[in-house]
Amino acid sequence: MADVIIMNKIDVLGNTLRSMIQERGILARCELLQRIYEAVRDADLDAGERAELEKLVGKRLAPGVFGNILSGSPIFPDFPRLDSFMQIQGRVFHFARSGNYQKEDFQKAYSDFLQSREELLALVRENLSDLLEEFLEKAGYSLVEKDSRGMLFSSKDGRKLTGLIYPRIGMVALDQCLECAGEHPEECVVVVPHEEGLPPFVKFYSDHADSFEEEGIQVWVANMEEGSIDPFIGFTTDMDIYSQFKNPKLAAMVRSTWKK
Repeated sequence: MADVIIMNKIDVLGNTLRSMIQERGILARCELLQRIYEAVRDADLDAGERAELEKLVGKRLAPGVFGNILSGSPIFPDFPRLDSFMQIQGRVFHFARSGNYQKEDFQKAYSDFLQSREELLALVRENLSDLLEEFLEKAGYSLVEKDSRGMLFSSKDGRKLTGLIYPRIGMVALDQCLECAGEHPEECVVVVPHEEGLPPFVKFYSDHADSFEEEGIQVWVANMEEGSIDPFIGFTTDMDIYSQFKNPKLAAMVRSTWKK
């Protein structure tokens, strides 16, 4: 009787990511990160499997797997070594040097990236929602309701917070935030992911910081490569949330540097 190989979910996760990278060859850094978040979520690891993977990549699984894959020593066997990168139109693309890719290959990779833009924006929104839920759970909040407009959280002592997720900071609109926040804009927080450069944040701050501060709506930025969230505009008075920020003084630093 032939031996039957039983794969655990961590092996399945590794196979999923390996197949994707082998098929694509050249991947935008931002897409690779979001695909890893998706793959970790879809793997549906149980508590024991999560603990096992945490020993290998750290508590934050998706960022840990992302960093490990780019480290040159992936934990998954027979995994492509993404040991080279190139900037194309301001985007970082990773690939294996052994692939011997030509100019046409990079052009196709960039074209494929552009064509998948809407799908990736939706994926960023979903992944960022998961990250925000995890972040606020550690601060004592539970998700009460989630729809296309936002996420409503509540704590055991009655504190409420509405989270509005935007896949890019350039897509944030104050009027939409005010409509969603209703009569309590101070209980509203906008969450956006980091990007590969500062210019979009500098522009947003210059154009909108005063308006958001006046309305009392906070803006947080998630570094999805690290799995962390920090304040960008506005200040929280909730010490449970404050203690979860990696750099709780970031908004004050930005204000002192960028405020005209």
